[in-house]
Parts: sequence; structure tokens; C-alpha cells
Amino acid sequence: MTSEPTICRRCFNKFNPRFYKFSVSNVKALAIFDYDATLQELIYQFKGCYDYELRSIFLEYFALYLKIKYFGYVLVPAPSHISHDEKRGFNHVVEIFKTLKLPILNIIKKNTEVKQSDLSAKEREQISKHLSIDNGELIRHKKVLLVDDVFTTGSTMKAMINLVRKYHPKKLQVLVLSKTQNST
Repeated sequence: MTSEPTICRRCFNKFNPRFYKFSVSNVKALAIFDYDATLQELIYQFKGCYDYELRSIFLEYFALYLKIKYFGYVLVPAPSHISHDEKRGFNHVVEIFKTLKLPILNIIKKNTEVKQSDLSAKEREQISKHLSIDNGELIRHKKVLLVDDVFTTGSTMKAMINLVRKYHPKKLQVLVLSKTQNST
């Protein structure tokens, strides 16, 4: 028995799914949506207002396609600081991508309580000094899919790629929910 989607197709289409390919640090990447006002508002409601019930709306119409496309991959989500996850009661990136029902490895940690949206572009480039990897051996020779909610400057994803590459994954790709139009 299949369950009904959380939102109707007409409402979901307001998200304006785009599915466009790009690359970051020579790694294939896919963004599903433009980070426009609609998506910005919904991500804020989910992440900033702790509206946990929104977790599945972002990917549910594409879950089967994405699960097939990334069959055999393990997901490595972009981290948020543990204090933010505890305050919210969940990690927003993990909850969004759980919809795909692929294995998730929370091996990248944010060591300091720094909020990227509060940083200048120059400061964002230094995000790698705030990230570390634990149990990297878990991804050695595996197909790894790095996931995040919003791709803005690419600094977080580049730092994650650098951390993961040290463990020689079999394959490495990036999937982001949304991407700003002016990001590289």
C-alpha cells in the first residue's frame, strides 16, 4: 500500500524543480531546486522554526528516482554544530535526505558553533578549519554522496570533499537540495 504525498503536485510544483548539473572541485554535482524565495521560506520554516513535519516534502516526489540514481551510495550529510541539532531536536540535512532511504554516515563534524550565513565570503572560505572527519575508514572504497540543503559559495562542500578524498572513496558525488543562482 502506497501512502499519499505530504503535499499535492500543484503545490509541489511551486518549488520549481530544476535538476541541473554542475561540478565542485572536479566532483559531479546535482542541484534539484533554485534557492528562490519559496524554497528559502520553507527551509527556514523547517530548519529555523523547527517544523519537523516538513522534512519529507522536499524530496518525496523524486525519492524513487534519486534512490535508483544513487543506488549503492552512502550519504554523508553536511554537518551543523551539535548545539544547533540539540536545540532543534534534529539535524535538518539528515532529515531531508532520510527520504531516500539510503545509508547515512554522520562522519563529518562541525567543531565550532559558527553559522555560515553570519560570515563574509572571505570568512566562509575558511570553513574547513571548523570541520573534521571521524571514522573516515567507513567510506574507504565506498560510493559516497555528499548532501546538503543549500549550496551558496561552495565552501562547505569543498571542505567536505577535501576531507572525504583522503579516504579514497570508490566514487564521490554531490547532491544538494538547492543552489543559489550566483554560486559557482
